[in-house]
Amino acid sequence: MKIIGIFLISLLMVETVCAEQRLWEIHPGDSCGKIPEIEKHLGSHELAADDATGVSKYSGMQGGEKATIEYLCNEGRLTEQKIVVATTTREAAYRFANAQKTALSKRLGEPVHDGLTLGTWDKLLFGFKGADLDYLTLVVVWGRSEKDVMLLIREAGNNLWEVSISQGS
Repeated sequence: MKIIGIFLISLLMVETVCAEQRLWEIHPGDSCGKIPEIEKHLGSHELAADDATGVSKYSGMQGGEKATIEYLCNEGRLTEQKIVVATTTREAAYRFANAQKTALSKRLGEPVHDGLTLGTWDKLLFGFKGADLDYLTLVVVWGRSEKDVMLLIREAGNNLWEVSISQGS
């Protein structure tokens, strides 16, 4: 019985690890034709596909949590990929965001901007310069180009927080 339990847990871990590969297997500029195959391989289910608008949505896993994955294509090429995980509390959103930030940093290196750990003096400096602190303290960015990865936390409604990881425009 223990062997079966260990096997089932290892299968769940493999699915979680594979879901992380979503960000590395398809990038802005790639052909959108391979998205359905990649998502199927990751165990996701198609929610919607609209060739006219270039939008496709899937339900899958990211970091061990249920996620909605959105792809935006233009002329058969991926322009944006967004993975959204919803939580009911601010604390759960920050916990998930910090875990994802750690995993992304292992792959991408240190972010060029980390709003989750922005210090008091940095907040004062950005505020003095007129920056939107509500936004800057909720975003983590790796790189300066449109194709780079960004993580964002936002309050989407009453008892609804979203953590999104995106690449592209």
